Formats: sequence, C-alpha cells, structure tokens
Amino acid sequence: MTAVLTLEDVHRIYPGSPPVKALVGVDLTVEAGQMVAVVGPSGSGKSTLLNIMGTLDRPTEGRLLIEGTDTSKLSDRRLSGLRSKRLGFVFQSFHLIETLTALDNVATGLLYRGTSGRQRRAMAQAALEKVGLGDRLHTRPTKLSGGQRQRVAIARAIVAEPSLILADEPTGNLDTATGDGIVALLEQLNADGATIVVITHDPDLAARLPRQIEVRDGAIRTRAGEHRALENEHRTVEGGADR
Repeated sequence: MTAVLTLEDVHRIYPGSPPVKALVGVDLTVEAGQMVAVVGPSGSGKSTLLNIMGTLDRPTEGRLLIEGTDTSKLSDRRLSGLRSKRLGFVFQSFHLIETLTALDNVATGLLYRGTSGRQRRAMAQAALEKVGLGDRLHTRPTKLSGGQRQRVAIARAIVAEPSLILADEPTGNLDTATGDGIVALLEQLNADGATIVVITHDPDLAARLPRQIEVRDGAIRTRAGEHRALENEHRTVEGGADR
C-alpha cells in the first residue's frame, strides 16, 4: 500500500520556562484507503498532532511526509499549495460562511486551485449530491440543521478529491443520532476510497473505526493495526506534555 501520511520521530516543543513538550517522538504512517481514529483526552496532544498532520504547524524535530514529499523542505508558499491540493479538513464548528449558499461554501474549497468559476460550481454540486444535499444547493447555513451543516463541510473537504481528509471532532456539536449519520457518511466515503483520519476524544466513536491511535502526554501510547485483532497491541513512549 502507498503511504499518504508519514511522521518520523516528530517532536513539537513550545518555548517557555519550562518548555512545553506537546509531541514527543511520534512515529505514524497512514496508508491509502485507511480510516483511522486518533483518540485521547483533552490535553493529550491530539490538537497539536492534527496541526502537524495538516501542515498548519511544523515539527520542532522530525519529519512529516505527504505522499512521500518531505514538507520540511517546502517554503510556506509551496506548503500552502500542497495543503490546498492534497488535504481536506472537517471541523467540529463547521466553519461555513453564513452569507453564502451551501453551493458557494463548497466551491470555496477550490479557490486556490486555478479552477474556473463554472467548474468550481459544477464540482461543488457533485460533492453536495454525494453527501445527500443535492436539494439544498442554494440554502444558506442559517437554514440548515447541524447535521446538514456538517455535510456541507464534508462536501467542501472532498470537493477537490484530496489525498487525505482530516476530521477534527466531526460529531462534537451534534446529537447522537445525527452524529451517527455523519460517521456513517465518513465510512461510506472511505468505502469509496477516501483516506480519513478522525480526531476525537470519544472512545465509542473511535471504536467504530478499523484502526485506532491513542495519544497521551504527547506520545502515541496505544496503536491498533489495520485489523481489529491487533487493537490491544501497546507501545509506550516516554515523555510528556499537556497541550
């Protein structure tokens, strides 16, 4: 299988007295087609790990590779280009523009790809239809339910067909039934070939996914393989942070 995401001995240390060790010696590979849960309590390092995986922050030490590209060798401009083409993001708070329709919100995911306006809207419509919102193209977020808003956000994340989708607490603002529907949608996208990493503090959500990574004190403490039979394999890494 092809590695979409690789972290090699990644550390993230924030200056201070004493310095805050947010990530400590993280090694992680996510292969094409996998669906992975990164789980851990608040302050475990999940958010820092998300920022590193999403190229929103750079490691203090170690390397991040996206489909074999060493991001440490890229300028900020080239890194932004890689992010816009290869990564899609889904956030707990949706981050939709309230004054735009669902169609235009999704089309904004293509603004930095040099795609014409007509093509952006056609691709946005296809993405919304894929997430079950083909009848809400011209509806603004204020007229949508929480679940529908998250589906718009997912459509925006997948519209450019990225190599990797990073979903940060995608069910955090939703009731249980609506959240289950969002997880089912992500599972369907994965079945269709999308590579997805879900960041969550919810062990029940994590348990639904084929692979789980536990983060605690800035380190990968428990790693489950591709098969559920390996879910109890443990690897403890020393170090610590509350970030």
